[in-house]
Amino acid sequence: MKTKAAVMVESNKPLEIQEFDLEAPKAGEVLIKYTASGICHSDYSILHGVMAGKVPIILGHEGAGIVQEVGAGVTSLAPGDHVIAVLTPTCGKCVMCLEDKPFLCSQMARILGTSKMLDGTTRFSQNGKPVYHMGALGTFSEYSVVHEGSLVKVGEDVPLEKVCLVGCGVTTGVGAAVNTANVKEGSSVAVIGCGGVGLSIIQGARINGAKQIIAVDPVPEKRELAMSLGATHTVDPFAEGGPIKQVKALTGGLGVHYAFEALGRVDTTEQTWGMLRPAGRAIIVGMTDQREKIKLSAKGLFAEKRIKGSGYGSSQPQRDIPRFVDWYLSGQLKLDEMITKEINLEDINQAFEEMGRGEGARSVIVY
Repeated sequence: MKTKAAVMVESNKPLEIQEFDLEAPKAGEVLIKYTASGICHSDYSILHGVMAGKVPIILGHEGAGIVQEVGAGVTSLAPGDHVIAVLTPTCGKCVMCLEDKPFLCSQMARILGTSKMLDGTTRFSQNGKPVYHMGALGTFSEYSVVHEGSLVKVGEDVPLEKVCLVGCGVTTGVGAAVNTANVKEGSSVAVIGCGGVGLSIIQGARINGAKQIIAVDPVPEKRELAMSLGATHTVDPFAEGGPIKQVKALTGGLGVHYAFEALGRVDTTEQTWGMLRPAGRAIIVGMTDQREKIKLSAKGLFAEKRIKGSGYGSSQPQRDIPRFVDWYLSGQLKLDEMITKEINLEDINQAFEEMGRGEGARSVIVY
């Protein structure tokens, strides 16, 4: 079959809208018609060379849609099912899945690294040549073939153009707060970066009962949005004193119980350490350039400060995706407010330009 998609043909160049051939699903695979896709910062990072990506590659990994066809052996899904695409194929066989850590599934690392299906081939092609797709998802395409384990079924009454955000950014952020950190009721939290992931961290901290939530971002509109989603205080990191002193001042000089980094930068990662109170925890959520090194003061070690990474919100998709959708339906988790605009696929490069300027929280492609 044919499908229209946005493809990256070269780093730091606009995506191109082209038509591709899409092979039918093989054993354990599913053909999905995407109805919506969020535009995540990881897509931007691949486009601009911060994260590796083979070309030509169809980007996008934060989508939702409707199952059209299933391959041999697929038992959990059927045509007509409404689903959210997730990063991990949850193979259920590797050592990490067997330890109930599907967010570290060895097959996820494999498909993210190769942008191919698990059998080492691609389902997309053009003029007989293979075309890769990010995380074996490729949500910047109207149709895609996806592994069964990379899809989670949701109710037919769920608005897919909203809950598509749960596929990556929301699960990464909310999960970092409720799973990785398990923010305690009455605690204090600082979140550096108020894009889609940072705003989701703020919401997870609010849902878990944090008493003080400090949003750190230089953009006034993002700080205002953070307040509407659960932040109790905001900090402009470029204001007098800098972010660490401002956070310390808001906590009576002590620091926060939890500091989250949601930008993927070395300097802000190091700042989380400085914001902590004794026995505080720094949770690093943003994807920093893997070639970089981070320097932390040894002074905090004897105060039992801790730093920890968070992969995909330490989530178990079959457990957490339905839970987060339920939170949305009950009004606890706000998704509509996080969507800056809904766009057509043809407007995708403008959305990337706006992301590069730090504008808005999330743009969503609606097919």
